[in-house]
Amino acid sequence: MSDGLVKQLFDIDNCTVDALKDETEDGKTVKVISLHYDGEIPKCCPRCGGKLYRHGDRVIKVLDTPMGGCPVRLHIKIPRYRCQNAFCKNIWQPEIDNVDSRRMVTNRAFVDVTERAIRSTFEQVCEDYAFAPNTAKNIFLDFLHEKAEKMRFKTPCLLGIDEIKINKIGEVTVVTDLEHHTLFDMFVGRNKQRLIEYFTDLPGTENILWVCSDMYRPFEDTLKNTMPNARWVIDHFHVVMKANWAIDEVRKDVQKYLPKKDRISTKKGLGYTLRKRYADLDTTEQEKIRLLRSNPKLKVLADAYDLKEDFFNIYDYNKESKDNAIAAFKAWELSIPSDPIYDCFRDVAETVYRHFDAIFAWWDCPSAISNGYTECINRLIRENNLRGRGYSFEILRGRTLYRKANLKNLEANGLVYGPEIQEYEPNFLYENIQSDEDEIDYDSEEDDTFEPYVDPETGEIYGEEAM
Repeated sequence: MSDGLVKQLFDIDNCTVDALKDETEDGKTVKVISLHYDGEIPKCCPRCGGKLYRHGDRVIKVLDTPMGGCPVRLHIKIPRYRCQNAFCKNIWQPEIDNVDSRRMVTNRAFVDVTERAIRSTFEQVCEDYAFAPNTAKNIFLDFLHEKAEKMRFKTPCLLGIDEIKINKIGEVTVVTDLEHHTLFDMFVGRNKQRLIEYFTDLPGTENILWVCSDMYRPFEDTLKNTMPNARWVIDHFHVVMKANWAIDEVRKDVQKYLPKKDRISTKKGLGYTLRKRYADLDTTEQEKIRLLRSNPKLKVLADAYDLKEDFFNIYDYNKESKDNAIAAFKAWELSIPSDPIYDCFRDVAETVYRHFDAIFAWWDCPSAISNGYTECINRLIRENNLRGRGYSFEILRGRTLYRKANLKNLEANGLVYGPEIQEYEPNFLYENIQSDEDEIDYDSEEDDTFEPYVDPETGEIYGEEAM
């Protein structure tokens, strides 16, 4: 087989094919292709210029991409020469182009293994290549270390910060560029010390002007200590969700005094409806709210629903004026009835006052800043983690941060320091994971229509019924 055909088939120069045969490894058929090096050999020692003598041959075993569904092994016979100079004794042997000498794989196999490791588990990759899972993991780690050494990202102007809890890893802080919709970084830990350590070591923090997050107080302290020009903005979603929490609390209080049949009916029929915006209600749901107003036992739920809607409307109806928004909030606070059942709404007002500057800084930001993109990245991380339970944080971070889509977006916006991303490098892909929702047993008093959620300010878990 000619050198040109070998180059075309295996992307290897200066080699000739000698034989092709099938062997069995652990019960699986493997194609073994024997080649020998026929390239140039130096006339003298590259190190000292001394005379060389033949020092035998060596066969290197290289992994290549599967062929026809079968794993491929390239057995390349290379010559060895040794320097006759007693003070040198250097051994020369040829370097084979497009072969990664660290892992003994062809460059195209290196790329293919990395891409497969993104889309599936290391174990599945190993089935195609017939090697140990650690080999796939080590190839992927080599890729991550190479990227980390070559490339860093420009510190963004609009920063999003959120956290996600991952089994066997713990709490992970996720940092995004909200201006260009890219993932900037993620690191383990979210306490005040860890946040300050990370942002103190981060170059270019003077470029950060706005930071959007939830109500976690250490974020504010981190800004003051590490970002001299930044202002803290609390994502409006985390503000209005407090109103949803409040109406849930009112519903639970009302249900306590209802017979079991009515309690289950209320939970099943109203739990989800009361949390929906009025504009999103269908005619059946609107009728449910209307009937509440004529029922003495349940009228309080209709009033609570109005309070919830009015709180949302502070953002909806006053987007252009901060002063109007503040006035609307204070008017809303005064509209809360004095009945103790509405104390949860007064708690919402107290929360707003505790974070007053950061909440109303939303109106000062020149763009409609929101942490919605960061929440999307969190979902991506969860889905990615599902593909390979037990992966280390380094691998999970690499599988998310070095996605081709993320790198291309960073490069397109001039946010990458380092070499351009080459087309032959891994083309990372993600597939959406759809899981069927668990069915709710409405005959059980312990079930509810909502999943529990964690209050970002206090860490308290809400949404669980305790009746």
